[in-house]
Amino acid sequence: MEYLLILPLLLAVVDCAQFDLYFDANDVEPLMGLAARLYYVRGGQLNTNAVQYALEVPSFVNTLNFTWNSKGTLLYKIAIQADKDSVVPKLNMAQEGTMPDVSSIFSISLPCAVKSGNTDVILSIKISENWPNDVTDVNLVFKKFCLDQHPNETTIVPETDSSVPPYYEPSFFYHMIATASSLVALAVICCLVTTYHRDKARDLMIIKGFQNNEVNVFLKSALNSSNKFNQKSLPGSKTKVKDLHECIVELSVQRQRVRLQSIELEGTFGRVYKGLYTDVNGKDEDVFVKTVTDQASAVQISVLLHEGLSMYGLNHKNILTIQAVSVEQHVEPFLLYSYNNNENLKKFLQNCKTSESISYTLTTREIIDMTLQIITGMQYLHKNKHLHKDVAARNCLVNQELKIQIADNALSRDLFPSDYHCLGDNKNRPIKWMAVESLEHKKFSTASDIWSFGVLLWELLTLCQQPYADIDPFEMSAYLQDGFRLTQPVNCPDELFTVMACCWALAPNERPTFSQLSIFMNEFNNQLVKFV
Repeated sequence: MEYLLILPLLLAVVDCAQFDLYFDANDVEPLMGLAARLYYVRGGQLNTNAVQYALEVPSFVNTLNFTWNSKGTLLYKIAIQADKDSVVPKLNMAQEGTMPDVSSIFSISLPCAVKSGNTDVILSIKISENWPNDVTDVNLVFKKFCLDQHPNETTIVPETDSSVPPYYEPSFFYHMIATASSLVALAVICCLVTTYHRDKARDLMIIKGFQNNEVNVFLKSALNSSNKFNQKSLPGSKTKVKDLHECIVELSVQRQRVRLQSIELEGTFGRVYKGLYTDVNGKDEDVFVKTVTDQASAVQISVLLHEGLSMYGLNHKNILTIQAVSVEQHVEPFLLYSYNNNENLKKFLQNCKTSESISYTLTTREIIDMTLQIITGMQYLHKNKHLHKDVAARNCLVNQELKIQIADNALSRDLFPSDYHCLGDNKNRPIKWMAVESLEHKKFSTASDIWSFGVLLWELLTLCQQPYADIDPFEMSAYLQDGFRLTQPVNCPDELFTVMACCWALAPNERPTFSQLSIFMNEFNNQLVKFV
């Protein structure tokens, strides 16, 4: 009899109507500078950290787009108000109704009546299967800025201890285990216990890994995002999709095994070190270490992790992938990469121009060979459904034998600030390496990577001159639409400039693929050998 009383309660917890409420990645990016979903409610579970976060809305963002859906029949009531008359929020749907059972978007417009100050906007959502019983309250606060300039700092409400849901209480588990005699009930209990410990382990990892509440609160929301990473464990194996948290756990190493030696590259908050990593057998290995200073913000740390892990699991001789991650208390994260006496390709090419450099002038055959290596690496990325989105010399490495590896773009914005520009959307982008459709519509594809590769080829032949040096970033889109392109470098063979011109075709479907470029460049290289 006691079992019969407990089982309905258990099933009510498992089978209760669930819903999701979140900002999609495209909506988070202009607010936080991070392409990741921000969940307020996921699978019926309230994200306490996200709800406590007072999200700042800059002056150039006038609409908030929420995505929601339910897995059952749910009723809702929505109320929205502002604490000042400077903002008059408006909802684009009925304030009461039934939540859609497929992913749908509703919007809140936040027009500024005056161009000064800031206003707190409170969104209250009540959800229930049967009014007025079992009501779920979701209260969100947004700080809307009406100033012309954007706020420099982000205010995050400190994390508070949230109460554990009643079905996670230890006494409740003991009671169920003691009384349950059904295999079905035991299976459900095991699932709940597994979920509980997994979530606890995730929170523990984050709290131990970073030194301040600002980072903890932000990453707890970010790690619940939809960002996935391709993981190829063995050649020929099927692609396994993993999230950021799983990747960090798999790559985690102890900080005491990493020794920093010399700074290779340095920016405002980013650092790239040469260092040593000591494995469990006591063997030392040369590594690159990407990290940040204690001046880095929560967003900058989170972007470092997302971009640094973007190519995790890929395995190719022309691809540099992350080898390990170290996140420990009171220190900034370390991202470890293999070091093979290589250096940044952009720095290498720039050194070739200086008379006092020990570097030498590159021959056409050497440039062709380096180009073919980059093409091979990009073929591999595209074959594995991976878009780089920032193909450039600054994101490649080269060693003394001129062997090339394509790297991720983690910290590139900070280390090479003159290569990135903001077009008023609060995000730095490599404007002068981007395809027209990427500039105008933020569309990225294999064809947009081809465009960027054309600029990289131009960098190789000019020893990394600045592309479009005299063109204002705000004028780049119109300049390209009018048919203007980079000029042919001095001593550049016509065949290579033809390749560049094809890469810069206005229509994406008119650009070659990397497979086609490989065939042409190999043929050109064979012809070149006959005359050298």
